[in-house]
Amino acid sequence: MVRVACLLAVVLCSTLTAVADIPPPPPERGFKRVPLEHVVKLDKEIPGYKFYTYTGTPGGGEVIDDELQLGTEKGVVVPGASSASVWKGVVAIPEKVAAKNKSKKKLTKLLDRENRDKLPAGVVLYQTRGTSEDLKQNDPRSKVENVITITADDKAGVKFTASGTPAAETSAAPSESSVQPPSGTMLAGVALSLAFISSGLLWFRRK
Repeated sequence: MVRVACLLAVVLCSTLTAVADIPPPPPERGFKRVPLEHVVKLDKEIPGYKFYTYTGTPGGGEVIDDELQLGTEKGVVVPGASSASVWKGVVAIPEKVAAKNKSKKKLTKLLDRENRDKLPAGVVLYQTRGTSEDLKQNDPRSKVENVITITADDKAGVKFTASGTPAAETSAAPSESSVQPPSGTMLAGVALSLAFISSGLLWFRRK
């Protein structure tokens, strides 16, 4: 029984990762899919801080990417995550913390999941989820911007606030984002799960 339980646990973990990477179903009739851009800017200059993009995966943990040169006038586009098994975002790190951890390797270690509950004071993470969004066909936008504004915060050090780009007014009914039930994705995931489990049980019986 223990071996069976262990086998099923391994199969389930593999299945969840595979299901997370299944692409979303096409947009419903009457909707179009447009790129979603995450744009980061400062509300006002925040001295004493550095900002970086980062990438994380279930097996490899977080990796610090590029340092961002942010300003108050023009935003900087940062990557978004298109898969549930990979996450991307922006991390704010106080300059004094960055000075103690000069290499990217040391900075990356700060974000390890084992250290997530004991991050240095002032280090703040923000995840950028999604790379596309479904809009009604009569929506004139060719892309959607998720504008992320960074402001100073007395308690946390900094705060991230996101606000999407509003749709332009049209003579037709107001446009709105499509909220689709991921039925296609769920059915594919269930089928894939059953296939994994069946293969695992057959392998176990042969052994």
